[in-house]
Formats: sequence, C-alpha cells, structure tokens
Amino acid sequence: MRYRVRHRNRYQYVHPVSLSHSHATLLPRDTLNQQVLSARLTILPGTDDVHERQDLFGNRVSRFSIEEVHTELNVLAESEVEVRANRVDLNRDLEVTDLSGIPAKTRLYCRPSLYVPIGSPEIQKFADQCFTEGRGLIEGTRALNEQIFHEFVYDQTFSDVETPVASVLSEKRGVCQDFAHLMLACLRSKGIACRYVSGYLETDPPAGQPKLMGADASHAWVSVFVPGTGWIDFDPTNGLLPSDRHVTLAWGRDYADVVPLKGLMTGGGQHTLEVSVDVTPLE
Repeated sequence: MRYRVRHRNRYQYVHPVSLSHSHATLLPRDTLNQQVLSARLTILPGTDDVHERQDLFGNRVSRFSIEEVHTELNVLAESEVEVRANRVDLNRDLEVTDLSGIPAKTRLYCRPSLYVPIGSPEIQKFADQCFTEGRGLIEGTRALNEQIFHEFVYDQTFSDVETPVASVLSEKRGVCQDFAHLMLACLRSKGIACRYVSGYLETDPPAGQPKLMGADASHAWVSVFVPGTGWIDFDPTNGLLPSDRHVTLAWGRDYADVVPLKGLMTGGGQHTLEVSVDVTPLE
C-alpha cells in the first residue's frame, strides 16, 4: 500500500513569541517493510534555519529556530510512503528465559525509562497472567496484546502524557500511548527487549474492514525483539499485529524519545495546540 500522510501541528500563543527553538520528530523513517518516497516539513513563520539529523535510535529529527516575533506556529509534515505487509515467522518461538541472544545494543530496550517503570508488583502480576508456564516469548506476547485489547477501554478523556502506567492498569482505560507503555512495562518486567513505536493508521479502512482505534491521530504500538527472528510489532489498542495499514514514524524506549514537536521559546505565555492527521491511500 502507498499512502500520503499529512500531520499538522498548530500552536497559538496568548503573548508574542520573540524566539523559539524546536525539535521535531515528524518525518517517517525507512524500515524493512516501509520505504519513504518523499517527506518534507513546511514551517510558518518561515525559516531557513532547519537542520536534520539522526538520533540515537535512527529516527529523523529536524531542528529549527524562528527569530521573528510570532503569535502562531504551524508545522506541517507531508510524506508519501509505501508499506508492505510484515512477514515474520510466528511459529519459531523460544522460552522467555532464553534471551541470551539479545545483542548488546538492543539491551537498551530492556531497561526502565521515563514513562515505563519496572518493578511494580501489580504490573508483574498482570504480566504473569499471560506468560504462564509453557508459553514461549511470542505466544505470551500475543496473549498480553489481546488481553489489553479485551480488558481495557479506549477513553480519550482519561489520560494525558503524564498519566502513570499504574493508573492505566488500575482504571483499565486510556489511549494507544497508555496501552503501549503498559505493554512495555509488562514485557520489560520479564527481561524482554521491546520498543515504543509511533506512527499512523489508515484513516479510512478498505470496504468491509472496521475502522481501527487511533486512526484519527498519531498512533502508538509495541515492537518486541525475538532472538533469531528480529523485531515483531504488536498493536494492543486494536489487539492485532500491524500490517500494511500501519505507517511507522519513529521508535524509542517510550513516548519521551519520539515526541512529535517540542522546544523552548521566549515569551508566549499560555498556548493552545491543534493537531490534525490524515492518512490517505494512493492505490
């Protein structure tokens, strides 16, 4: 499938901003099953001070500064990507305790991070329900993916970026970001390497297929490292394995590593943010 993605962020400030420095993770990356055909940022007020680099995780990061006085900032990311179904061998499972094949650079994803703590007895207990005796790494992860989908309510009014995983677990509700963080916490409690993936879903599904939760905004899911096989993606919000309807933007340890737009500014005061996302199939 080929898609056109438009992701727009619009900030409006109560007071004028005289200087701003921004860090954007809004341009998609190439993966084994995804090719970026084109990608660009349009920034208003306009600026020539835009620099792109790769971060620690290989994501495309754009840095830009605006030195003219402004009360509104618009950042539009437009891209065309081609996504192929991810073909992985789900039958080649292994014991959860047999994780010696994790490469050194991948062990970064085994550790706790800002939004994914490790050590909670409640999270450990929740994970234990899925990783029962005799279940392998893939089978246990699929069970966890489906359990979050069936037991938790998708509620856009419940949480924000600072809502702790413990609250998501106790209230059994949240959004895709929350469910990804919860799943990461459960997996890392088992010593499993796993990463947070940000991206998008096709806004309008093919005829006869249901619309997936999270399709009208940025989406998030989880990728798990299976020694000898590689990375396998899981979408706990929708209880499935991502395919060619999921467009990958970036990945990291958790949301903090892939924030779409952040920065510092002089002035501004209070502000409002409007975000719109549209993913259109081209063929």
